[in-house]
Amino acid sequence: MRFISFILLFVSFSSNAQKQIAITIDDLPFVQELSLKHAQESTTKLLSKINKQKLTTVGFINENSVYKLGQIDERVALLDAWLANGQQLGNHTFSHPSFSKLSLEEFKIETLKGEILTEKLKQKYGQGQTEKYFRFPFLHTGSDSLKKYGFQAFLAENGYQNAPVTIDADDWLFNKVYMDALKANNKMLMKEVAEKYLKHTEAYFDYYEKLTQEVAGRPIKHVFLCHANVLNADYFNELIDLMRKRDYTFITLKETLQDEIYSRPERVITTNGFSWLHRWRMTDKKKNPLKDPEIPANIQALYDAK
Repeated sequence: MRFISFILLFVSFSSNAQKQIAITIDDLPFVQELSLKHAQESTTKLLSKINKQKLTTVGFINENSVYKLGQIDERVALLDAWLANGQQLGNHTFSHPSFSKLSLEEFKIETLKGEILTEKLKQKYGQGQTEKYFRFPFLHTGSDSLKKYGFQAFLAENGYQNAPVTIDADDWLFNKVYMDALKANNKMLMKEVAEKYLKHTEAYFDYYEKLTQEVAGRPIKHVFLCHANVLNADYFNELIDLMRKRDYTFITLKETLQDEIYSRPERVITTNGFSWLHRWRMTDKKKNPLKDPEIPANIQALYDAK
């Protein structure tokens, strides 16, 4: 009996250990700030929580957001703070355009413009020769085969590795409503939005874990996408606790991409953007038997109101 108990314990431990995830954060230096000071305070708060959780994240930059008259040095300092706190930086293009709306050559230019400041900062912290990550804005990877495969070749030629996403949770939508409530000093609504955001995220983990089983037939190392915004700065600990309670351990993006699933081809050509789990599913011509979690009706209504 003791031997059987040991085996069951080992199986349980192994199963839990397989639930691994990397945290990636888009749209640095910051999204929907009230002011530069607000962005500075929120960035400090978010980085403090990331450090407390002992995480190594990758933040994806839109360098266009740095170039605001009279604030350039301060906004460069926001990015510098990520590296100073042991985090990594990646390229999210210069101005976050949809690849579906640009030509291949225009999108290449956006990418090259988006790496100038980032690479200088990385060299300052000795990261100049480390991984170069790229993330598609809106997860739009090319609306025709020429663009899709042409840009894949461009990334390889320039030493970039695409940063796929397997799990996200619509935080950009919740954050907009949260910011409106903040501006109105409606603390009750802010709390409600945050609680529903976390509940929605929990539902998405249920959904994506089931979809992972449909697509891969096993647990995989996941990549989680969220954004550098006030909602996450205020509730980052709760967000990470939610994952810990689901038995996730946290690894780097480099470690995550070593899972063989990320070497799987995905041949989906569309104007839309979505999880790589759907891309692999569609490439394999598998139907999705699951229903996406819905945004709470009142949150959706508040988002649509303005």
